[in-house]
Amino acid sequence: MADKLCVRRELLDPNFDGYKLSLDPLPTYTCKFDNGLAFTSLSQDQYSYHHAKLFGVHNHLYQDPWNTDSVFLIDNCWGILQAVSTDTSVFISGQVGNIPDMNTQSAVPERLNASVRFVSEDMAVIGDGAGRFHLYCTGDRSTSHQWKVLFSDSPLENSTPFLLVDAVLHSVDSGYKLHCLCVHVLDCDAEQKDKYRSTHITVIEWITLSSVDKNSWVLERSRRLYGRRPFDYAALTKDGSAIIVAAEAGFVFDFDSLKPVREEEPMETALNQQEPEYTWSQNTEEVTAQFTLPSGLTKADVYYTLSHDYIDFGIKNGKHLLKGQLHADVEVESSTWTIQNQRVELTLSKVEDQVWPQVVVGDNRGEMTMDPAVVAQIHERLAALTSDQMNPDPDEGKEKPYNSQQLEECDVYPEDSSALMRFDGDTHKVTHKTNTGSNQFLFSVSLCKDKPPALCLRHDVDGILWQPENECKEAQSSWQHVSTFNALGYVQASKQNRKFSICAPDCSFAVICDIWRHAYVYRQPAAIASPIRNRKDGRQVNTIAKQQVVSLECTDHIVGIQSTAQTLFILTESILHAVHMN
Repeated sequence: MADKLCVRRELLDPNFDGYKLSLDPLPTYTCKFDNGLAFTSLSQDQYSYHHAKLFGVHNHLYQDPWNTDSVFLIDNCWGILQAVSTDTSVFISGQVGNIPDMNTQSAVPERLNASVRFVSEDMAVIGDGAGRFHLYCTGDRSTSHQWKVLFSDSPLENSTPFLLVDAVLHSVDSGYKLHCLCVHVLDCDAEQKDKYRSTHITVIEWITLSSVDKNSWVLERSRRLYGRRPFDYAALTKDGSAIIVAAEAGFVFDFDSLKPVREEEPMETALNQQEPEYTWSQNTEEVTAQFTLPSGLTKADVYYTLSHDYIDFGIKNGKHLLKGQLHADVEVESSTWTIQNQRVELTLSKVEDQVWPQVVVGDNRGEMTMDPAVVAQIHERLAALTSDQMNPDPDEGKEKPYNSQQLEECDVYPEDSSALMRFDGDTHKVTHKTNTGSNQFLFSVSLCKDKPPALCLRHDVDGILWQPENECKEAQSSWQHVSTFNALGYVQASKQNRKFSICAPDCSFAVICDIWRHAYVYRQPAAIASPIRNRKDGRQVNTIAKQQVVSLECTDHIVGIQSTAQTLFILTESILHAVHMN
């Protein structure tokens, strides 16, 4: 079913003025590790955009949701290292295990990077990037207990190398099930090239294992999804019943070892079936809605009834264009509508200056578009987001710091095909789908070990964090707006050397990390002891949002990042950095 990203207006700040550069020091501690870091690079045969996506966004640092003071990494000898942060240091507490068969597996051609996923307080799954995954009993991970391999297998045909992107463990009546998402890139044959209009496709293999005692495991089920473009986000619900994918083009089920997969419509057509019935925009004074009428209708065919809080507007003896309770009161005398050819435009004059989430309460048939004047105002107000002044003046000086049209050029995103989709694992059907063409993917982060990772999407200039739900009925939205990072979409678009983005689990700050040396911290607005006035408009300022810059002393490339509410971990090729945020 079509689903909407329902923004919670109380989590937006329309008066956000930007970030103040703070020179407050952030204590940073470092530790080196022996043998260097295990990572592999693109081979000559891995030249596609699909391959580049898998390699480019891979995070080599792994966080334990059950023990947040620790992070894990894999060294060049395939040793699994545990690092611990304290108030005064960060150090490698020990090697807790090894990935088996290094000598054989490291020689596999076109292998990918190894990856770690924690599935319970005493179990973890590791994909070696060369075609095998291993299930470990880790014991109590707060004590650097030695890990024991419980199960190893090559789950894909021909032992195809894959990247492990998610894994979940849950109990059932008869025992336990472990679900793993294994991703690889497939070279298309002639038939697939014609079907998917691509020389390569991204393949998500959904592998399910079962056990009655958590010690002996058997491979129970294998499912497969194809996508003609890479994905930005792929995760399982914690009960293993559904998979959530955010991608630049639609994914479809291709195979299920237990149930036949019925041939679906072409993967792009479903995204275009739920077109909005009208578009609307707003500014501080009025709301404007646009409708397209069937050909041959004239002004005499339209009826219009309006009171201060109710509207009934539509085609005589036909459908309602708008009918119901308005979101807020309007001035009846100042409101009007016009018709030109097949286009009808309705203008409602607001009584109060407030943001409307909908025109008519409960009516989700329309799509809101930004008024060009409002966009210009936002760009003007946010022009100096990283100024070192308390209240930057965007008009100061003769030259603007950027051109708004140039800004949009760097935010190009496939509007017609990109989508956020939720698939039922048994029926293979898409239960919830949202077109995200105007909402660029920024990053994903795990906020809670009991829910799938949240994903941050750009909405106008802001970054909005959406939390997918484990269980969701068809009539409910599958993703909930849980936090907003003011102007983060605008800021991230300006970072040409950006490698990673992340936020704290409590959403108190977001971080944008460069390819090397620098990380930029953007804190949520906090109250200040002595309120000040904006020198441009005279408005009283009670909160300040700070930007801080972390400069690393080494010049190695940054290859991993994780964050708790207290500590930001940054991994380079030979050094682990722990930045104390509070």
